[in-house]
Amino acid sequence: MKQNNNAHSGDNHNIPRIGLTIEEAALYSGIGQSTLRELVSWGKVPGLMVGRKIIIHINILDFFMRVNQGRNLRDRNQVVGVEYQGLELSAV
Repeated sequence: MKQNNNAHSGDNHNIPRIGLTIEEAALYSGIGQSTLRELVSWGKVPGLMVGRKIIIHINILDFFMRVNQGRNLRDRNQVVGVEYQGLELSAV
């Protein structure tokens, strides 16, 4: 029996996911869900709003974690925000 590792139970397409929900991003990164929601609301992590759901691009999350290594993510003044400028990610 083939096991489906895709997050959507009815989806049998093995398409790599580039967008993560807050819940998935928390599991992927180890950052708590409430902290991720706060980072999005502060404008430090860009998210795509789909109704009430927030989707975060996996490259943004990876870059955000690299530029904020050693910083307290609960302190708004310490957190370095990230954004796309054209096709490149940059710290802001």
